[in-house]
Amino acid sequence: MDTKLSYKNLISEKAFYKMVVVLIVGMPVVEFFTEIVSWLNPLIIPSFFQPQILALFGILGTFLTVLYWISAWQQKKSLRFADVFYFMLVFFMVISAMFSLNPGEYSYGSVFYCENPLHFLAYYWLYFAGTLIENTKYRKNIIFSFFAVAILEGIFAFLQTFNIELSYSLYYHAEGAAYGLTQNSNFYGGLSVLFVACISGMYIFSDDIVNSKVKQIILLIIDAFIFYTLLGSRARLAWVGFAGLVMFYTISLIVMYKKNKGREDFAVIIKRSVILFSVLFAVFIITFLFTNYVMEVTERSYWEVVNGNADKMGSDRLYNWRMGLSCVPEHWLTGVGLDNYRYVFLSDPNYQFGMYLQDKAHNEYLQILVTQGVPALINYLALMIYACCGAVKSIIKETSRERMAVIWIFLGMFVAYSVQAFFNSSVTYVAMNFWLIIGLVTPRTVIKSKIILN
Repeated sequence: MDTKLSYKNLISEKAFYKMVVVLIVGMPVVEFFTEIVSWLNPLIIPSFFQPQILALFGILGTFLTVLYWISAWQQKKSLRFADVFYFMLVFFMVISAMFSLNPGEYSYGSVFYCENPLHFLAYYWLYFAGTLIENTKYRKNIIFSFFAVAILEGIFAFLQTFNIELSYSLYYHAEGAAYGLTQNSNFYGGLSVLFVACISGMYIFSDDIVNSKVKQIILLIIDAFIFYTLLGSRARLAWVGFAGLVMFYTISLIVMYKKNKGREDFAVIIKRSVILFSVLFAVFIITFLFTNYVMEVTERSYWEVVNGNADKMGSDRLYNWRMGLSCVPEHWLTGVGLDNYRYVFLSDPNYQFGMYLQDKAHNEYLQILVTQGVPALINYLALMIYACCGAVKSIIKETSRERMAVIWIFLGMFVAYSVQAFFNSSVTYVAMNFWLIIGLVTPRTVIKSKIILN
């Protein structure tokens, strides 16, 4: 009896929720201590433990997921569309790894860039776990977890804008640029977009998230603080992601205002949104006047345009994308191999040692297309559309203000990250957060049959 009870507890919604929080909060905490240890032991570099931890969760999470399915099969639960997407994600990942043109090579062994099959299993488990976590209290606690991580990352990112570092940047960052605990200012730019989206949503819907005016003011201050570090990353992709967030709230609030016209509580939400984005605009102006972040990004973009060489635009992104697309016709079915983007450069007949190459597409959608193939990208885009449309329908139909607010916050994070993903790279420390978000906005719609899982 006790064995049976513990078995059910192991695969319960609560168990998946606890594991998710441990991973999301635990990764930056481990990185914090890793950077301290790196002072004492030069063999320990920043980000040393991140790949191992995520791989471990990939193994453990997948094991618990299999146990969940066994239990669901025994109980004759129905299959959900979310489950089908999970199966297809794993299927395309395995196929791409099996038919890789460089079997067993993932970003050519780069410790920080590498995304091997165990990391992808962790991503997909996070997505699956997110689809199972329905309890509003658990979902709010996940939001608070992101809030806590944002503060931790933001403190170090803020100090880095003054060239004060906890350890050192293992990878690229410009002078005085914020990179937090990500080791790359571009990656922090993408992560900070998630944080700003999260805290902005918490403030806009603070009546349903926190229980005092003081906490509402604190949320506004913290959001402004994180937004400053977003600008401090000097990452243009962060600007694009934030622009996507502004458009999302502008459109969604207009639509919902028309639907809820006359409701006093919704008028408060509109007012709070105006206050929020006015404060963030003020931060932008102050940053423009007292730092060179805004001007440096603007000038860099300007000179790339007037240079006349299209391949140089976006820090060589157009050239990178063109090289990746050139491999698609020949390898459209399974891609060039899981996390094997460098192949598109090395396989070019004109390539010579020392020429420009990249391990990532710097476009997460193109990365999937080139490395995993057209069917894998179609599956991923279908999942994104299904998740987004389902979340929108839930917001419109939801009768509970609290549940609606939570979904809206997650959807804002989803949209902001999805937009900046056109210019960023998928790396373990950042991407794992987004895969959880995808799961949290994915509907729990059941396929009308008596097959497993609900």
